[in-house]
This record gives sequence, C-alpha cells and structure tokens, in this order.
Amino acid sequence: MDILLGNYKGLKANIPYIAYTEDDVNSQIATLLSGNPVRESKKGPVEMGDTAVIDYEGFKDGVPFEGGKADGYPLGIGSGSFIPGFEEQIVGMEIGEDRDINLSFPEQYHAPELAGQAVVFKVKLHDIYTEKAAELNDEFAVSLNIPEVQSVYDLKKHIKEYLDFQVEAKKADAAREQIYDQLLESSSCLVPPAAVDAAVEMQLQQMAAQLAQQGVALEQYVQMTGKTMDSLKEELKPYAQKQAKLEAILDEIIKVEKITVSDEEMDEQYELISQKYGQPLEVVKQVIPKAQLKPDLLHMKASQLILDAAEIIMAEA
Repeated sequence: MDILLGNYKGLKANIPYIAYTEDDVNSQIATLLSGNPVRESKKGPVEMGDTAVIDYEGFKDGVPFEGGKADGYPLGIGSGSFIPGFEEQIVGMEIGEDRDINLSFPEQYHAPELAGQAVVFKVKLHDIYTEKAAELNDEFAVSLNIPEVQSVYDLKKHIKEYLDFQVEAKKADAAREQIYDQLLESSSCLVPPAAVDAAVEMQLQQMAAQLAQQGVALEQYVQMTGKTMDSLKEELKPYAQKQAKLEAILDEIIKVEKITVSDEEMDEQYELISQKYGQPLEVVKQVIPKAQLKPDLLHMKASQLILDAAEIIMAEA
C-alpha cells in the first residue's frame, strides 16, 4: 500500500469549554435514587401501580403453550408489559389466591400460532409490594457498596470524580478527532477494498455487542429499522473507509518511528483488561490472542505519540 505520510507532529487542536455543573451531580444522584427503590410489602388486594409476584402458565385448548410459563415473576401492574387484559385481571387478587385469566392474544402477535387465539392463564399470587424512590442519606450511600463511600459526602465526592473523568475523556476525544482529521487530510493513502470490508465487519461486531447488552440481536435491529444487512454495511462504509485509512497511516508512523511493544507491555494490558471486565487472565488471553492485541497496542502508542507532540488549546469559561 502506497502512503504519502503528512505531518503528524506539531498539529493543533482547539477544544471548546467542557465542564459539568451541580445539576449534573444532582441528576446522577436522582438516577441512583430511582434506580435503587425502596420495596414495601403490601397487604390486601392488588391495585394498579403495585408489583405482583406471580406464578403463571398459559393454556390454549387445554394444552400448555411454549413460553407461557414462569414462577415467581414480578409483574408491574399497569406497566403494559403483558398482553392487553392480563394485568387488569390481576387487580383485586390477594396473596395466596389462584385465578384463571381468560383473554385473547392480539391479532398482530409475533408468534403466528398464538395471534388472535383465546387462551387461559392459570395464575397464583405469592406477594404484593410497592416501590418508591430511596431517600438520600448515609444509609443509602453505604447500601450502594461503592468502595470508600460511607456517607452522602463521600457519594457526592465519588460522583464528582466520575464526572471529572468524563469531562477529561470528552476533551481527549475532541482533541483526538481534530488531530486525526488533520492527519487524514494531509496524508495520501489508497485503501484496498478488503481493508474497508474488514473495517465494516469490525463496526458490525461492535454494534452487535452493544445491542446484545440491551437484549437485541443485530438481525432483529436491522429488521426493526426497516434496513437490510447490505444497506447497513453501505451506511457504515464511509466511517470504515476513514478508519481503514487512519490505521494504514498509523502503521506507517509505527514503521517510521520504529515503535515496538514489549512482552511486559502486553502482559500489563492483559492485566488491565482482566481487571476491567472481571474475567480471569487465561480467559482474556483466549478471547484476545497476542496477534490481535499487539497491533492494537502499537496503534495506541502511535496515537499517543501524535497527541503528545500536538498543541492542544483548551477554551476557558
């Protein structure tokens, strides 16, 4: 691959003012309070807004159907998470009560064999509780099990340190983007189609991993958005071309600067990955072989060389 390397030292980046506010701290606290609600058991009949802990099993024509059974399921009454009519018929039940719920699946239900069909759910109620946002106090702070957080003061300090880290990361990203754009503009490089295709596949893998964290498969996402896999690949191609060109330029800088990675540096990176994801070292080394990790580390060192040699100007408030 022929590369005409542009200037990669002494580049300049002007970073806009970035900071967090007290509102951001309060927003983080509010998220923690609502995300860790206080549960209060309740006596009497189920009402809208309660959470009912139930066993249920669905039957069609007297025969259990697949996916229609669960034990100890916490169902928010009024959440709309079950098919229409189910939650409404739970209202009024009391702990220990058994009830048959008769209803029909929606005509557009995703399982064709159940769409529009009349079914019966046999339900047993085990518990009822309500949830409310926790109160901000030292007891709540300790309950979060955050190292070194033993009070509200500690919690706010911890949040501010986290927001400081985020601000610095945003500044670094902004600087890196500007400097990379200058490097790409000043360098000439013909990227082979195979390298672009590989970059597209990498983008797809990263997207699939992010979607998996939300419980969504890549194929499902493509279908939901009305795209095809081919159209998604075309959508990703401009960024992939930019990424492939940048990697080729970094490879050239690695050659010119004679950048190397030692075994000790490889081991340190494996340790960091192991700690970050809470996985045994042996597992990390199996998932990320040295042949994959080494080029990534070389690119990281080349990027850092460029950033260290750049002039980064931070705007003031």
